[in-house]
Amino acid sequence: MTQPDLRVLVVDDTVLYRRVLSEAMAQIPGVTVVGTAAHGKIALAKLEQGPVDLVLLDVEMPVLGGLETLDAIHSMYPDTGVIMVSGANERAADITIQALARGALDFVPKPEGASPEESQSILAHQLRGLVQLFSTRKNLKQAKIMSGVLPVESKARHPGEKPASLAPKPSKKPPTRGEPSLRSAPRPARIDVIAVGVSTGGPNALVEVIPQLPPTLGVPVLVVQHMPPLFTRSLAENLAKKSQVAVREAIEGEPVQPNTVYVAPGGRHMVVRRNPSPTSAERACCIGLNDNPPENSCRPSVDVLFRSVAANYGGNTLAVIMTGMGSDGREGVKALKRQGCYCMTQSEDTCVVYGMPLAVDEAGLSDESVQLTELANRIATVVRNPIPKR
Repeated sequence: MTQPDLRVLVVDDTVLYRRVLSEAMAQIPGVTVVGTAAHGKIALAKLEQGPVDLVLLDVEMPVLGGLETLDAIHSMYPDTGVIMVSGANERAADITIQALARGALDFVPKPEGASPEESQSILAHQLRGLVQLFSTRKNLKQAKIMSGVLPVESKARHPGEKPASLAPKPSKKPPTRGEPSLRSAPRPARIDVIAVGVSTGGPNALVEVIPQLPPTLGVPVLVVQHMPPLFTRSLAENLAKKSQVAVREAIEGEPVQPNTVYVAPGGRHMVVRRNPSPTSAERACCIGLNDNPPENSCRPSVDVLFRSVAANYGGNTLAVIMTGMGSDGREGVKALKRQGCYCMTQSEDTCVVYGMPLAVDEAGLSDESVQLTELANRIATVVRNPIPKR
């Protein structure tokens, strides 16, 4: 049976961008733009007039801004998804990070210095995958309702809500054919570093994890979140305000210290390397940043970071793969597994996108699948009580 088109509302305070976004969406099969609005108040009025599946929501608007409109949509229309459309400035980046932490599906930045035609093409490319993701989730949920798996009045649980069971589960996904399982590798006698890879849905998920880490964690945390420049700085600052450990965007050459979270800067690969002459107050490793070509279409890339962690920390590593599209991180976990690391993946039911964790699970590289709300506790537990060697 043919699925009906996804109904999209475009909200932006400029006539130009309402047209650019509408024409970008027209390039995506299975999408119908049902209306446009110049600010949040008009958008809410249009939502009252008829069903809308997805809203493209400008971050900065007069009358009723992006955050306020997002909150109202989530409250009154919980099944309507929201993708933020952000300007490339610090204020817009700050608001966007807050929006993602409040449950927006994802965001797209407005292209800088591009003509309307170029902007339209760039945005169509960026939005295509997100629209397909949202459409797939919507159709899957509808199929479950029709089959009786979900009651009609139920809605998908937000990752922040308490699940029915919080116990971590061993990963049961079989390795891909031809891929030997590396879960039988020696397990670490101690944990010296935590390496995290995350993408779509990451800001919301990281808010659930980083602020819950204890101030006496005792090891550094290295995070790759797929994001463009400016936004990673806002993400780090937002997490720092809520966390007991220090959180900052990583800087070239700074020593890697315990009880500190380093977020890879948008648009640059982050690695760790040996500090050639550490002082007594510094650790042996420091941060390195580079502009090497993207890997898995990503820069920063999880695989790039994880390979450097494997080279410098060996198996004394806890790898964590969280919500995100694609498979970035799988090869990096494989390199760490050869050294004997321990690996956790975020559970399927708490992921916005079960892509990156799925790739690791299916390769037989995950030691346990953990609910989002229990991830911080499991991280702290494994750091305090390393898994005994087999």
